[in-house]
Amino acid sequence: MTVDRPVDECLKAELLGIRRREEEMIRVYGMIERLVELLPEKAGVRSVCDKLVRIVIEETDFENCSIALWDAEHKDLALAAAFGLIDQLEERPKTEYHGRLRFAAECEVASRTFSNQEPVFIENTGLQPIPAKPDAVVHPVSLICLPLLDLGVLNISKSRPSLFPNQEKRNWIILSHIVGQIIQSAVFQERLRDENRNLQVLIDEKVRSLDGNNRQLAASNQFLEGILDHIPEGVCCLDSEGRIARVNAAMETLHGAANAGLLTSSPAVFFQDPRVFGQLMEMAGQAGSARLTDVVLLQSDGSRYPADVFLTKIGGEAGRHAGYLLIVYDMTEKKVFTEQLLRAEKLAAMGTMAGGVAHDFNNLLMMILGNTQLLLLQVCEEPLRRRLLNVEEAVQEAAKILRRLQVFSASKSENRKRAKVVDVNDVLREVVDLTRPQWKSTFEKQGLAIDLRLELCHSCFAVIHVSDLREILTNLILNAVDAMPGGGVLTLSSRSDGADIVLSVADTGVGMTGDTQRKLFDPFYTTKGLGKSGLGLSVVWNLVNQYGGEIEVMSQPGKGSVFEIRLPGTETGQEDAVCRTSPVSWPERRILIVDDDREVLRLLRDMIRLSGYKAVAIEDPGEAMQILDGDSFDLVLTDLGMPVVSGWEIARKTKEKCPETPVVLITGWGAQYEQEDLSKRGIDLVVSKPLSYDKLLKVLGNFLHPPEVSAEKG
Repeated sequence: MTVDRPVDECLKAELLGIRRREEEMIRVYGMIERLVELLPEKAGVRSVCDKLVRIVIEETDFENCSIALWDAEHKDLALAAAFGLIDQLEERPKTEYHGRLRFAAECEVASRTFSNQEPVFIENTGLQPIPAKPDAVVHPVSLICLPLLDLGVLNISKSRPSLFPNQEKRNWIILSHIVGQIIQSAVFQERLRDENRNLQVLIDEKVRSLDGNNRQLAASNQFLEGILDHIPEGVCCLDSEGRIARVNAAMETLHGAANAGLLTSSPAVFFQDPRVFGQLMEMAGQAGSARLTDVVLLQSDGSRYPADVFLTKIGGEAGRHAGYLLIVYDMTEKKVFTEQLLRAEKLAAMGTMAGGVAHDFNNLLMMILGNTQLLLLQVCEEPLRRRLLNVEEAVQEAAKILRRLQVFSASKSENRKRAKVVDVNDVLREVVDLTRPQWKSTFEKQGLAIDLRLELCHSCFAVIHVSDLREILTNLILNAVDAMPGGGVLTLSSRSDGADIVLSVADTGVGMTGDTQRKLFDPFYTTKGLGKSGLGLSVVWNLVNQYGGEIEVMSQPGKGSVFEIRLPGTETGQEDAVCRTSPVSWPERRILIVDDDREVLRLLRDMIRLSGYKAVAIEDPGEAMQILDGDSFDLVLTDLGMPVVSGWEIARKTKEKCPETPVVLITGWGAQYEQEDLSKRGIDLVVSKPLSYDKLLKVLGNFLHPPEVSAEKG
C-alpha cells in the first residue's frame, strides 16, 4: 500500500495535466473555429479587427485585448481595435479606450515585438517592468504581445500575474498566425475592392474613350428618366400607335395604378369620356400638338379629378414619327387655391366696402333708431306704437348685419393684436348655453330633439380673441342646427394636434353637394331662402383666416356635414386682463358731445337732455378742443372718425385736462374696438352705433351714478 500511493499520485497528476491540455486544445480549437468563420466575410479591416478582439475576450480569461496595425504614412503602430471583459457587461459603463493611441518608440513592447517579429510573454510586470504608456487606458500586470505577420501586433493582458506554460505560448503563437492571416485576408479584400474600383474606373474611362457617344446617350437617357420621374405632372410616353409605353411616378399616383398595369393600353382609360382622347389625338395629328383644359379624368377607383391635358408628337430618326408625349396637369389643388383666392378677394372687397360705408350707415341707423325711440316715449296710440316698434326692430336687425360686414374690414394684423389665449372648451360650453334656448324649444314643440354630444380634450388653449371665437362657434352651431330640420345628432369636439388646436362641429343633417361646398364661404351665398343674409359662414372663414387658422368642410348629401377649424394653439392658458378707468362722480352733471354729423349730434343732445342731464353739443371737433382747454365736464361722448381732429385727440385732450373725466367713444367702428382695452388711449368705454336710448341711459348711469355713490346717497 505504501509503495503504490506515490505511483497513484503521479498518475493522477499526469492525468490532470493531460485533461488540462485537452481542455486547452478544445478551447484553442473552438477559438480557431470562430476565427476561421471570419475568413469568408468581406468586411473592412477595422470591422474584422473589432470581431477578432471580441472573440479573444469571449473565449479566454484575459481581461483586455487590442490590435495595433502598422501605419506606413506615420511610420508607427496605431490602435485599430480594443475590447475588454468589462465591455461584455451591459450594466457597466464601457471602457473608454484611447482611440488614437500609437506605438512608435523602440523601447515599447509593441514596437519591439513588431520590429523583431518575436512574441513577448510577461507573467508579472512587477518583476519584468515595461515602459509606461501615459496615453494608455489599460495598465496590465501580465501581458502577451504577438506579431501579426508584417501587419501589426496583438496585445492581450490581465490585471493580475499569470503563468504562461510552454504549450499555451505555442498555442498563442499559432493563434497569432491565424489572426494575422485573417487580417491579411481582410487587407487583401480591401485592396482587391480598391483595385476593382480602380479597374472599373479604368474600364469606364476606356469605354468612354472608345464609345463616348453611346455613354453620353446612356447618361442622357438616365438623366431624362430621372427628370421624368421627378416631374410633378403626370407624363405618359406613347408609341407611334398611341399606346402607353411608360408612365412616370406622378401619373401612377394620379391614376392609382402601377406602370406595368398600364403598358400597351390606350390613354383613353384616363378620361371620363374616352372620346375626348380621340379628339386630342386628331388635333395633335393635324397640328403636331394639342391642349385641352378642364377635362374630367378618372382614377382607377372611379373617382374623378379636373385636369388640363397636353399631347404632342415626338420625332424620330430621319424625321420619322416615334410616338407621343401626353402630359396631365392635375388642377385639383389649383382650383381649390383659385377658389380660396377669389373668396379672399371677395372678402377683401367686402371689407373695403364695409369700411367705407359702415360709418355712414351706422349714423343713419342711429338717427332712425334714436328718433323712433324718442317718439315711442311720446306716442300712446297702440297702432302707432306697434309700427314704431317694427321700425325699431328692423333697425336693430340692420345693425347686426352691419356688424357682420364690419368684420371684413378688420385686417389680419389688427385681429392678431387682439388675440389672447383662450380656453376653447370654456367657449364651446358658453356658446352651447347661449344658443341652446334658441333651437331646443323650437324642436321640442315639433316633437323632435337635437342630441348634443361634447367630446372635449383637456388643456385646449387657442390664440384668438374670445369674442371672435364665440362668433365663429355660434355661426357654425346654428348652421348645423338649421341643417337638421328633422332633428339629429350635433357633435362638438376639441383636440390638440401638434402646435394647433382643432375644433369640430358635426351634424347628421341634409349634407351638401360639391357645388354648394365650393360656394359655401362666399359672401351673401345662402341655401336658406329669403330672410338670411348669407354672411354667417363668410364671417367664420374670414375670422379663422385672419388668426392664421384654417377651416375645412366635409359633407355628402344626406350624410351630414363636419366643419373642422384649425387654430394656432399654446401649451398654457392665461387670463385676459382688461383694465378700465373707474369713473368718478362729480357734483354737477354736464356732458360734452362731439360728433361731426349734425343730425346724430342733435339726436344725442335731445336724448341726453330728455334724461335730465345738461348737454353741450359741438359739431366742430377743433372747437371742442378749445372748449376743453377752459371748461370741465362730468362725461365726454365723442365720435371717432371726424375731419382734422379725431376722437383719439379729443380723448387725449380730456385726460390731459382732467384724468378722472370718463371718455366714451360712440362710433360706427365699435365692432372693432368694443373688446379692446383702450384705456392707454384715454377711452373708458366703446359703444357702437346705432346707440339705443336704453343703452345710452345705462352708459350715463354707469359713469354719472356709480354704485358706490348711489349707495351713499341712499
